[in-house]
Amino acid sequence: MPQPSYEYALGRISVLSTHLLTAAQLRRIAEADSTKTAMKLLLETGYGENVATEQELAQGEIDLIIRAQMQLTRKRIQELTPDPELTGLFLLPVDTHNLKCLLKARLLGIQADDILREGGNFDLNLLKDMVHTKYYEDLPPIYCQVLNEIEEDLAREADPFRLSALLDGALFRQAKEVLDRKKEKGFIREYFSLWADCQNTISLIRAQNLHWELSQLRLVLVDCGDISKEVFEESLDVPPEQLGARLNQGSHGSELVQAINEFAQTNELGVISRRMEEGLSLILRRARWDTHSLGPIIGYLEARETEAEALRMIFGAIQGGFEPQLPSVYA
Repeated sequence: MPQPSYEYALGRISVLSTHLLTAAQLRRIAEADSTKTAMKLLLETGYGENVATEQELAQGEIDLIIRAQMQLTRKRIQELTPDPELTGLFLLPVDTHNLKCLLKARLLGIQADDILREGGNFDLNLLKDMVHTKYYEDLPPIYCQVLNEIEEDLAREADPFRLSALLDGALFRQAKEVLDRKKEKGFIREYFSLWADCQNTISLIRAQNLHWELSQLRLVLVDCGDISKEVFEESLDVPPEQLGARLNQGSHGSELVQAINEFAQTNELGVISRRMEEGLSLILRRARWDTHSLGPIIGYLEARETEAEALRMIFGAIQGGFEPQLPSVYA
């Protein structure tokens, strides 16, 4: 078993990064005349590392190939990282997805295996057993508390929206707890604070558009941002054109102002999500070159996720008969 040192981890990541798809390779795949040809070109690059089964290859299911590659990537990250707790914060979205799927599947009386994802912090079989038995004591206290609260809710009334909101909140509360306890002040703190501030901004605007009550907004606001949740609560009745001035706080204030102003001009809420994704990617790209931090490790994970997004866009475009729009990093 390799020692979880920064030197070993960075050396392995440096080698693994050479197998990422290049912009030229992606463009060549995108120019294929069919999904079958595109799949052939993709597999020739070594993508998937031959972990896909013959049946999956025969079916030509690109999503299965991508899922297999991402599962392998997350497994390697967990094995390589010198700080599993901090690195694990970037795997929490996988855990959140799995918990939502398992709980909703239980409510509907169906199986969720086809949509579950490997590579989170919590073993899938353990999560399945916990959701089945409604016993969550082996999870971190924040998740245990939230899941017990969800079970109490479900015993009275099934509310998928509240279920999802509580689990999203648990993700950011867990991130804040780990960041505070480990006194993390670098790029990981910056990443989660930007994510939380943008997420809360989107929730605020959505609450205004849907004429929510304050209690409904409070349910979806998350921790870990530079801007306090109280500021968002007090802004529920503030017109969109004035939100920029109200939310111009913290280290990401100027970025929020730009995104909010763009939304006010276009009335397209997706603008804020896109600006958030660009900002988060920029944080990780800068950190990738800091060899004294987890930046290269997290950067490799993010690069694989961006690569997966690009492949889904390419294959969807070929199947639909339209021109694929690759993520800007490949432009």
